[in-house]
Amino acid sequence: MSFTVAAIVGAGVGVAKLIGASKRKKDAKDAQKKAKAEMDAKKKEYEALDTSNLHKNRENVYEDLTIDQRESEFAQQKGEQSRANVMDTMRGAAGSSGIAALAQTMANQGQLSAQKAAADIGKQESSNQQKALAETARLQDAEISGEEASRGLERSKTTNLLGMAAGEHSAAGAAKDQASKDQMSAVGSIATSVVGSDRKMKKNISKIGKSPSGLNIYSFEYKNPIHGEGLFQGVMSDEVSQDVVGTRDGYDTVDYSMIDVEFKQI
Repeated sequence: MSFTVAAIVGAGVGVAKLIGASKRKKDAKDAQKKAKAEMDAKKKEYEALDTSNLHKNRENVYEDLTIDQRESEFAQQKGEQSRANVMDTMRGAAGSSGIAALAQTMANQGQLSAQKAAADIGKQESSNQQKALAETARLQDAEISGEEASRGLERSKTTNLLGMAAGEHSAAGAAKDQASKDQMSAVGSIATSVVGSDRKMKKNISKIGKSPSGLNIYSFEYKNPIHGEGLFQGVMSDEVSQDVVGTRDGYDTVDYSMIDVEFKQI
C-alpha cells in the first residue's frame, strides 16, 4: 500500500474539521432555537403594546355651563328696595300728583335695571358659547392629533415586527450558509487526502459515470452523518487498485490524490 504521510495527516485534519463543523452546526441550531423562542416572546409583547388614541371621546367641559343669575337678581332686588324706600320717604311731601310722577320715574329706572340685568346675562351666554366653541375646536384638533399619533405607532409597530421577522430569517439563512461552508471546507480537506470509501459506509449508491482511466464514479450518501451530510461523488474501495486503499476504524479508505476521480459533495 502506497500512502504518503501527508495524505494520512491531511485525512486526520479533515475528519477533525468535519467533526468540529458538525458540533458547531448542532450548537448553532440549539442557539437559534433558543433565540427564536425569545424573539417570539418579545414579538408577542410588542404586539400587545397599547397604541390607542389617548384623546378619543374626551368631553367638552364647557358645553354644560350654566348662567349665574344671582348677581343680576341681587342688583335688581337692591334697586327695587331702594326705589321703595324713596317712595316711602317722598310720599308725605310730594302729594298724590307728585307720587304718581315719582312712581313713573321709579318704574323707568326699574325697566333700565331689568334691561341691564338682561344684558349681563346675555354677556355670560355669549362668553359661554365662545368657550364651548373654542373647546370643541381644541378637542377636535386633539382627537385628530391623537389619531395621527395612534396610526404612527401602529405603522412603527408593523415596521419593527417586519424588521424582527426579516432579521430572524436572515440569521437563519446565515447560520445555514455558514454550516454548509464549514461542511464543504471539511469535505474539501478530506477530499485532498484519504477518504472513507468502504461500500459498507454508504447508502443510496448510484453509478453516474466513468473516469478517463475507467474507474466507476458513483453518487452516494453516508449512513453516519459524522462522515458528511448530503450527496457525494466518489469511488468504491473494492473497485480500485489496492495500492491506494487503506483501512481506518474498520473501514476501507481511498487516497483520492492517487486516482483520477474527484471526491466532492454534489
